[in-house]
Amino acid sequence: MGMITSAWNSLKMLESYDKSKYKEMRYCAILALISTAVLYTIPYICGFLLDWMVESVSAEQSLDIDYLLDVCTVILLMVVLWYVASNESKRRMSLIALSMTRHMRESLNRKLMRVPVSYIDNALAGDMSSRFTNDIPAVSKLVSSDYTGFIAHLTMIVSILLMMLISSPVLGLIFLLMVPVVIFIGWRISTRSERDFSEMSVKVAELNSQMNDIITTHKTMKVEGLESEVVDQFKRTNRDFTSAYVKSHTRSGMLNPMVSTMMNVGYLLTVIIGAVMLYYHNMPVGMFLTFMIYVRVMSTPLLLTVTLFDSIREETVSLNRIMDVLNAPEEEGEDTDGDFRITDGVIKVEDVSFSYNGDRKVLKGVSVEFVPGKVYAVTGSTGSGKTTLANLLMGFYRPDSGSITIDGRDIKKISREELGTNLTAVLQNPWMFSGTIRENIIYNRSDLGEEDLKEVASLTGLDSYVNELPDGYDTAIGEESTYIPLPQRRLLALSRALIGDPKILILDEAVAGLDPIRGQSILDRLLASKSGRTIIIISHNQALIEQVDEVVHLEEGTVNSHLLDVNAS
Repeated sequence: MGMITSAWNSLKMLESYDKSKYKEMRYCAILALISTAVLYTIPYICGFLLDWMVESVSAEQSLDIDYLLDVCTVILLMVVLWYVASNESKRRMSLIALSMTRHMRESLNRKLMRVPVSYIDNALAGDMSSRFTNDIPAVSKLVSSDYTGFIAHLTMIVSILLMMLISSPVLGLIFLLMVPVVIFIGWRISTRSERDFSEMSVKVAELNSQMNDIITTHKTMKVEGLESEVVDQFKRTNRDFTSAYVKSHTRSGMLNPMVSTMMNVGYLLTVIIGAVMLYYHNMPVGMFLTFMIYVRVMSTPLLLTVTLFDSIREETVSLNRIMDVLNAPEEEGEDTDGDFRITDGVIKVEDVSFSYNGDRKVLKGVSVEFVPGKVYAVTGSTGSGKTTLANLLMGFYRPDSGSITIDGRDIKKISREELGTNLTAVLQNPWMFSGTIRENIIYNRSDLGEEDLKEVASLTGLDSYVNELPDGYDTAIGEESTYIPLPQRRLLALSRALIGDPKILILDEAVAGLDPIRGQSILDRLLASKSGRTIIIISHNQALIEQVDEVVHLEEGTVNSHLLDVNAS
């Protein structure tokens, strides 16, 4: 029963995910059931036909050719029905698997765009990427072949047992006693291996995560001389994965030999008892041959059922991991109607407290207001909460208490799309994606053209760097492409932030690392364009701080001072 329960639970999960596709899957399962039942009825009809012919010859009667042709026609039609139903089921299930997994990938991608940043922070990068690279292909295999295969082989077992009982009730009952034993052994072994398969999935995620870290922090490891430590850590994780793999597959690998042994014992008993019954004329020759065919064929569906059950268990773990992500809580505000629009860009932070892990408060009762037409500097020592405040303003996290409003609307109730359109930021470590410099700046904004691109590049000073490149703005960057130094990457990120003319601009050490002349030039241009825009700069640069309109100084998570007129002070 454990096999059927596990398979049923996985099917219920698929039904909850996509009911329309689940209905098609049920239709395919019915086709598979029909094709299997028809296929294993054919040997019984052949045995019946053989006995009829033997009896006719024994009674020295002439064969009824019309009757013989009618039976052969029925068998031929059954073969055609089996072929059509079987292939149609496989064809449809392949299309369903393709459609469902494509939709699942898109759903996972959309979900990752809607979950809170804290959800991503608490997940290993390798674990999340393995949902796409490992788990979705496993679900595709579950839908395309294992689901209908499991049903078809269960149907084979039931059909064969039924035909055995019809062919010879005595031999059928003897053989029937062995089937529960085989299934019980398979269930016990599979139940114990389920935990091992789950552990193996976790270890695969850890391996992926470590490989991702090795690739992305390769230079840091070289500089710090951490190669040997990283190699040792990877060896430990790889050893744990190997141990989990060997344990799970060794245990599940015991199934086939045990089932084969039991089936061979059953075959031997059937031959001995059947031969005795045949000798004493208690069983027709045709039914005996039919029964022996069923006994020999029975081992295949039993072995495949148990093997498929192992696969379904492993694939159900993958399905659970995907559903865990799809059922994860989304950010507040994602279900808004989208009618609200940011018009001015007035930000009010009122008595906001926040902690990342629920223990130490990073911000404690912070209250501050940012209005358009001014440039603000947020200062403070390392760990004072500057970047955390910027993260809250960008909607990456939600305050534990207090509120943040933009134009009088709680940030929780503003859609991510609206925030992304009117609030942009340049972070300490600028993000680049694989593509051209042009694509990295314009980034899917179809309403922007070449003039907008060159205007913003001129504003940030990126144009002088790009003009020296052979391919200019069409230069490919990103992974395995042209390397861009960090200062120029910051200029590119600043250009991307400014090109959409946002009402709110947050710069987290955005001009750090630039030469003083370039940094001052960018600041002058930002100050000149501050009209109608709220600009918040997080910086330790004293020369920069002296030129802004207001300074908000944080110390240990609280506003230590708020200078309203920097120049006067």
